Amino acid sequence: MSDPYLIHGPALISFSGGRTSAYMLWRILQAHGGTLPDDVHVCFANTGKEREETLRFVHECGTRWGIRVRWLEWRSRLKSVPVAERFEEVGFNSAARNGEPFAARIKSKKSTPNSVARWCTENLKVLTLQAFMEANGHTKYANVVGLRADESHRVAKGRERGSVMPLADAGITKRDVMAYWQAQDFDLGLLPFEGNCDACFLKARPKLWEVERTKPGTLQWWSDMEQGHGKGRFVTEYSYAELIRDVRRQPDMFAGGLFDDDPDMDAECGLWCAGGAS
Repeated sequence: MSDPYLIHGPALISFSGGRTSAYMLWRILQAHGGTLPDDVHVCFANTGKEREETLRFVHECGTRWGIRVRWLEWRSRLKSVPVAERFEEVGFNSAARNGEPFAARIKSKKSTPNSVARWCTENLKVLTLQAFMEANGHTKYANVVGLRADESHRVAKGRERGSVMPLADAGITKRDVMAYWQAQDFDLGLLPFEGNCDACFLKARPKLWEVERTKPGTLQWWSDMEQGHGKGRFVTEYSYAELIRDVRRQPDMFAGGLFDDDPDMDAECGLWCAGGAS
């Protein structure tokens, strides 16, 4: 059987900044002897709401492993804008850290995304990655995503879209991924209830309470977006302002290891629904 980690270009390797996609990248590099083909691109799409730990982790993986990671940020989705201007290539130092790309898209769309209309993933990640590949002359390419064998629902969707999923093909589970990182001398460093996106509206309410309790002020940007350029809420049932008030009134109510073994905290947002060309 052929090695699932041998990727033939042109190809896009989506690096979300999570442990799973980083492990996938390391295995792909090993399969290629440490050097990827010129037409295999490793890309990280930054929304401006990625955790600082995530940014450092992406930078460290690239530095330690000697691999060029292309840091991309959304700028436009208008077809009248040249494809090379629909994104901007940045780096660790210049990457947005205050939600600027996300806020710009909310302003231009005049609405906030939600669990039904998840256009944040589509615009800020999927279309941004696609624009990069098109700008580099690739209209047909392999879309390589970090989905594990124990993410069966997402894997099924990925197969429908023709995505390349070496971890799923190799039978890799979360236990394998965590065992690898426990043996390394660097790691992502996020707590079990945290994810790459600092206060993603797909998190359950108790998780968002815990985010605000442990890092006060994290939810303020999200509340500002609901009260500013956006229309409606990220979550229909409650506003982020309400979440902030909940924690301020009873800060100790949400303490404790509520999510120590939460299986979805390593989910790679945007990868399973990426529609990249194949």
